[in-house]
Amino acid sequence: MAPRGRGGKFSKPSRGGGKHFSRDLQPLDKDGNQMGLWREPGEQIKSSGDEDSSSEDESSEESSEDEPKPIEPSTAEGTREERRAAAKAKKAAALKKRGQGPAQPGDLPPSDSEESDNELPANPNHTAKSRSQTLKAVGTEPTAEPKKPAKVKDISQLSRREREAVQAQQARERYQKLHAEGKTDEAKSDLARLAVIREQREAERQRKLAEKEEKDEQAKERADAAQEREDRMRAAASGKTSKKVGGKKK
Repeated sequence: MAPRGRGGKFSKPSRGGGKHFSRDLQPLDKDGNQMGLWREPGEQIKSSGDEDSSSEDESSEESSEDEPKPIEPSTAEGTREERRAAAKAKKAAALKKRGQGPAQPGDLPPSDSEESDNELPANPNHTAKSRSQTLKAVGTEPTAEPKKPAKVKDISQLSRREREAVQAQQARERYQKLHAEGKTDEAKSDLARLAVIREQREAERQRKLAEKEEKDEQAKERADAAQEREDRMRAAASGKTSKKVGGKKK
């Protein structure tokens, strides 16, 4: 039974605990050195049977540790070293080609050979006719020529709806041509209205020009009157000064 006390639902046991994620994503070997993410070409994947046999071998090796190990022939060591050197050179070339550093988590393994699209097997569902059509479509396409206006067939051979559409199109084209020449009522009214607008604008321009000339004339008259008044004042002032000088001499 669940404990009854002041704890209530807060006294329930916690299960699972926190989550701990490892930050060491680079695999390490038994010596603690970092290893590549991809298996060397010379290495082989051990199966479950091999693991059982390896465990049995380890137990037998532990029982006979003092026995001397057989020495491998020099030829086998040489070939292994050559294979390792070739694998390292191949891996270095692949890294240099990609322009990257060591392999990172999420990278795809380098491909041994890049297969072109031409080497892929043909789709058995495609027939020879469909393949020929695809090749024609992929080939050079002819330049699109501008569409020419379709010639009007004999109206008597058309249906009533088609005949009405053709006649309406012809009537519209005739009206547009007459309107451009100014022979329609709408064009004539537009021209008359335009003439009236031009007359009004011309009259307004003449009125503004007359007002401007009148203002200029009035300004000129005011300037002349002011100059004449100033001349009289100067003459009167000079006459007074001459009289004063004559009276002192007596």
